[in-house]
Amino acid sequence: SAAPFLSLLDAIQFCPVIFPTFFGFIMLIGLVGNSLVIHVITKHQKMKTVANFFIVNLAATDILFLICCVPFTATLYPLPSWIFGEFMCRLVNYLQQVTAQATCITLSAMIVDRWYLTLYPLQSLRHRTPRMVLAISLSIWIGSLILSIPVAVYKRLEVGFCWFGPQTYCSDVFPSAHLQRAFTIYSFVAVYLLPLLTITACYVIMLKRMGRPSTNPTGSGYQLNRAVAVRAQVSRMVVVMVSLFLVCWGPIQVCILLQAFGLRSYILYKLKIWGHCMSYSNSSVNPFVYAFMGNNFRKAFKHAFPAILLWRSRGKVRVGNTDAEEGVETDHRAPKGEAEMHFLSSSP
Repeated sequence: SAAPFLSLLDAIQFCPVIFPTFFGFIMLIGLVGNSLVIHVITKHQKMKTVANFFIVNLAATDILFLICCVPFTATLYPLPSWIFGEFMCRLVNYLQQVTAQATCITLSAMIVDRWYLTLYPLQSLRHRTPRMVLAISLSIWIGSLILSIPVAVYKRLEVGFCWFGPQTYCSDVFPSAHLQRAFTIYSFVAVYLLPLLTITACYVIMLKRMGRPSTNPTGSGYQLNRAVAVRAQVSRMVVVMVSLFLVCWGPIQVCILLQAFGLRSYILYKLKIWGHCMSYSNSSVNPFVYAFMGNNFRKAFKHAFPAILLWRSRGKVRVGNTDAEEGVETDHRAPKGEAEMHFLSSSP
């Protein structure tokens, strides 16, 4: 295929510093947030639940995604050419495809897990195990590594032309345009469309189930009211998840799809810049959506980093300790499944 005559460089020739700086900010927030999530969950034994294992896997995936994507994409703005050589051209783009795919499929696995917990709370206690999460996570990574091989095979360095002369680009060089479009469609479906449909379908089913009254209510009125409140919080969480995934991953996937079918324009490349920003922002926002929004996680975070609370008064510290103790008692009174759901969905 012909080398591109238009690249991201043409779209941002007048702002070579703004976007790299923004990317650096996104990467810093994402690395710190996801690292804190992994540290807090692995440090506290009672935080090592099935749901949290999914969150740890998502955090690790987001860290790899940010490391593999952000620095190299940022260099496209101030530098006129790809300067890292053909091997890095293939390796970096391969790892970008792998981590992007693993991130989106891990998000889908998390929502399927929550769907299963909501609809089948008793069965889930038997089937949802750390070993199951490990098997799912390994399957996601192995599948992503295998299915992304075409990126490593068909990425090459090519010489193209822009407004300041010939430059070297890291481009897709498939044997035919049909094969390139087929892989682009596959990537769009696997990385965006299928996860989006999965998340949305689980969300709709969960909402219907939550709105259906129980025919055989058991337990105290407190436990029933708690279950209703927890499921409402799960509903709000899932709305955030669907909206976040749609907004963050939609623009870049649509831009890549349009490019594969021959659309080349200045406006499209400007949109692609913002698409990159949104997709990278998703990995920075995930820790706050899936971990820091939970009351139990925030309590564990305070125990892991007590120095952060030194500025608080003694009265506030005593109230916080009382709340933590009450939270432990509440977890003992509530069923195990509901206690885990409370961690998943508890809001500030």
